[in-house]
Amino acid sequence: MQHNRKPPRIGAEPNGKYYVYYSEGRRSRKLSLWTKNLATAEARFQRWLDSHNLDTTFELDPTIERCLNLWYNQWIEGRMITADPKCNRYIAVINNLQSYFGDLRVSETKREHSKEYIRLRKTGVIGVCPAANGTIRLELQRLRACFRHMVERVEPREQRLTLDQIPYVELPPESLPRERVLDEDEVAIIREVCPDLVLTGQGRRPSNRLSRVGRFAMIALETAQRKTSILELKWDQVDLENNKIHFNPEGRTQTNKKRPTVPISPILRPVLERAKEEAHNAYVLDKPTSVHSSLTALAKSLDIPGLHPHVFRHTWATRAVARGVPLIKVALFLGDTVKTVEKNYAHLQPDYLEDVFES
Repeated sequence: MQHNRKPPRIGAEPNGKYYVYYSEGRRSRKLSLWTKNLATAEARFQRWLDSHNLDTTFELDPTIERCLNLWYNQWIEGRMITADPKCNRYIAVINNLQSYFGDLRVSETKREHSKEYIRLRKTGVIGVCPAANGTIRLELQRLRACFRHMVERVEPREQRLTLDQIPYVELPPESLPRERVLDEDEVAIIREVCPDLVLTGQGRRPSNRLSRVGRFAMIALETAQRKTSILELKWDQVDLENNKIHFNPEGRTQTNKKRPTVPISPILRPVLERAKEEAHNAYVLDKPTSVHSSLTALAKSLDIPGLHPHVFRHTWATRAVARGVPLIKVALFLGDTVKTVEKNYAHLQPDYLEDVFES
């Protein structure tokens, strides 16, 4: 029986972004055009029509835009992100990559292009602001992952590229390690002040609800988890009955930056109990948006310089290793590998290298 295929078309989803809707074989497909602007969507759709062979899923030399779209739709969406579009950092990463690499075909992409991308990102020509090495490195690692996806057999007979076609992607050097560790007095101040910080803000009357930044600081200090996993944390992941927090939500695939399940410390528990009673929605922090400005203001008010999200994680690990917690337990708590923990914290163990001397 012959199946009539509808011609490709564009349309907007409920989130306002435009997509291409088309058929491959007997399957319906959609690809994001990464924009809410109709004119931009139509221009990208036309480029897609010009370059896409509608009679086959195999493209000998696709554009980087095509590769990124396939990677996102076939691998990232539904696996590596949450359902809330506000939490989807991949969109910003892909938009940055698309703006420079998008029109290039795989065969045209050279090492020099990634070097130029690094320069443009550092100067703020690409992206909303100048980026640090760590951010640029992450984005180009995502491009490498996209290329790997284009080689692997995602579906039967769907291998599109061979290894010898994959271009080399230059990465900037890793960012310098952030060595700031909160001292005993600073930890004590945060534990004393943050559980009683209440919501205030421009045009808002003081509230009895625990502030977002207070909740964030206490969770970060007591669980040592990464910023994004705390911002995205929902109440259905907080198991007060069994005294555990499951930082990896159900349905989300674990990545190299693992989100572990950790116990709730006696210091954090009353904070969570209060926050749960005051909860307005599913998010522990009310919403998954940044706390950067609030954390900066908190640091200034408490006279704790250099306070940023990673400091809490680094402080917890440093204090845990120094008091003799085995490295394997520290690694499990952080969601890191033992190798990573050994590299960064082994020298802090109480008995470090004590057995090297002659008796």
